[in-house]
Amino acid sequence: MGLDDRDYMRERYRKRQGLDQGETTWNDKKARREQSSAGYKKAVPLGSASWISKPIKTKSSGSGGGAWFAAKNRGFDYQKGRFRPPPPLFKPHPLQGLVLLLSAVGILIPAYREAKRAGWFPDRTPEIAFPATGTVTVSNDVNPRSATSRMTVATDQANAVVQLFKPETDAHVISVYVHRNDDVTVPVPPGTYRMKIIEGDKWHGTTSYFGPSTTYETVVRPMVFTRRRGAGIDLHRSPAGTLHTSINIKDPKPLN
Repeated sequence: MGLDDRDYMRERYRKRQGLDQGETTWNDKKARREQSSAGYKKAVPLGSASWISKPIKTKSSGSGGGAWFAAKNRGFDYQKGRFRPPPPLFKPHPLQGLVLLLSAVGILIPAYREAKRAGWFPDRTPEIAFPATGTVTVSNDVNPRSATSRMTVATDQANAVVQLFKPETDAHVISVYVHRNDDVTVPVPPGTYRMKIIEGDKWHGTTSYFGPSTTYETVVRPMVFTRRRGAGIDLHRSPAGTLHTSINIKDPKPLN
């Protein structure tokens, strides 16, 4: 395209756009530029691009002044339109974690003790024969003729030694040996006693009892034996059980 054709096309474009056809000047950077006059809207710099649409009007800034893009709106309207997940239906309470922890402990401790008394933990000490069901160890202070009441013991999956102690002095009265999955009834002296239960798998004698598998508990309520009425204990654990026990942290005392 020649210079005449180029000037013709520019003049034609200015007429269509209603732009000034006035004189052309040179600025200090040697760039050619057209001047505007009162009869025309504005001029277009030669050899450059310009955005000539109407100003963009926004809510936050009013008129945009003909910028390439509208001003960014980071105000309340913009934030209101953003996606947010719905709030939870139930807000957890800080104490719920503590309740869950206590519930877990209430399940894990009985499970641990059940596995222990069943012999799931290693026991490398040589085993000795457990006494026959119904065998008893009686304190020297007890007169056998005074044993006119009865105590019944039924065991579950572990061997058991059930003991009676005087609640005032914690003196040993009698210990009854019962094999796993067995039951027995033995004579005991009438009185009110504190009952303690030792259970486990492999027997190691009256000093170590069942070794690593030993569990030791105390019946919470005193056990009452009379001449006409005895008492019994069933070691089969169940949620509906009525025998409440507390765990003894210390090992049982050796039997002399």
